[in-house]
Amino acid sequence: MTDQRMKRRTFLAASAAAPMVALGPEKAAAKDDGTYAYPVSRTPDQWRARLSPIEHYVLREGGTEAPRTSTLWNNTAVGTYCCRGCDLTVYDSLQKIELDKGWVFFRHSHKDTVMTDLDLGDGMAGDPFAEMRAAMEVHCRRCGSHLGHIVPVPDVPDRPIHCINGFSLRFEPSSV
Repeated sequence: MTDQRMKRRTFLAASAAAPMVALGPEKAAAKDDGTYAYPVSRTPDQWRARLSPIEHYVLREGGTEAPRTSTLWNNTAVGTYCCRGCDLTVYDSLQKIELDKGWVFFRHSHKDTVMTDLDLGDGMAGDPFAEMRAAMEVHCRRCGSHLGHIVPVPDVPDRPIHCINGFSLRFEPSSV
């Protein structure tokens, strides 16, 4: 499994540094303690039973797959991409960007399907400037699974795009 895993810091360090943008306000309410109650929740054992080891590493541990290890990175079929953790339809093939980098790239997600968070990474605890250097992480709004990051890519100069782990998605081909 080691060949399928990559520390997200390794990939993000290789990306050009630029300000990240949020996708807009999340409409669901947080609990009183400041945490978010995901509509789909499972125990750690249920997650492990549902997901393969690499899927668990990506979705539940916040990992990043190695480039070109998922079959979805160069998928050009028409259809939708669903969260592997809960089957929520998150991306459409019409928004997919073909880049030869080894991950799945999208211009944006379906409305109200993702939430973002700061990926503070390892070693940033106690650093007062950590949030300024943090990457923008993308999570499924329904189950909280880690999908990938919003990153600047020189090949797409007009905006940051979603760089998504293929192992975090399930592709549903169009029936039309």
